[in-house]
Amino acid sequence: MLDKFDVQAQFTRLLSGKLWPEFKKRGYKRHCGNFRYYDAAGWGKIVNVQKSAFSTKGNISFTINTGLYLREAERYLMGRANEEKFLEPDCLIRKRIGSLAGNDLDLWYNLDGQTVWSDVEAVVTQDVHQVVLPYLDGIRSVEDIMHQLFRERGPGVFAGIRALFVYGRKAEARQWLADEQNSTVYTYRKKQLQELSRELDATE
Repeated sequence: MLDKFDVQAQFTRLLSGKLWPEFKKRGYKRHCGNFRYYDAAGWGKIVNVQKSAFSTKGNISFTINTGLYLREAERYLMGRANEEKFLEPDCLIRKRIGSLAGNDLDLWYNLDGQTVWSDVEAVVTQDVHQVVLPYLDGIRSVEDIMHQLFRERGPGVFAGIRALFVYGRKAEARQWLADEQNSTVYTYRKKQLQELSRELDATE
């Protein structure tokens, strides 16, 4: 079991001693709870270890977020390009550990006075090695992110279609748009998709 002083120390140990070395040797840079990889070609990937806003010195809940970043998508969609300083909210594709693991659970880990440290360490380390790293290791280029985006058709339909279009994947963007138009029965949604179609026409 941990006292309230050990809780923060063990959380820091988990980040610095167990998780960070695996990302460091892959070329990631660290800023606090963010492990970020950025390629000069304008793409990146990131892991964010997020503490709950309700965490205290003696009780820390945390989860693991991942993101896939595209500079030109951010520039087009947000009017900025953070490039090598991008954070997880700047990413086009964002996934939490529960989603990556293939379930609908919003998975959080907990460290408190009742925690057996070795159990938490083992679970988090296993999830990172078996779920997070294989996912991120499979992303090596802009094309890999484009493939992921079109295959999953998400998470954001409008941002995703625009990103495909910006990166020259116009046929795939049009196909996705057509599929969305054919599948919706809502008038307001149809209107939004028609407006998006006109927007794409205007950029060609």
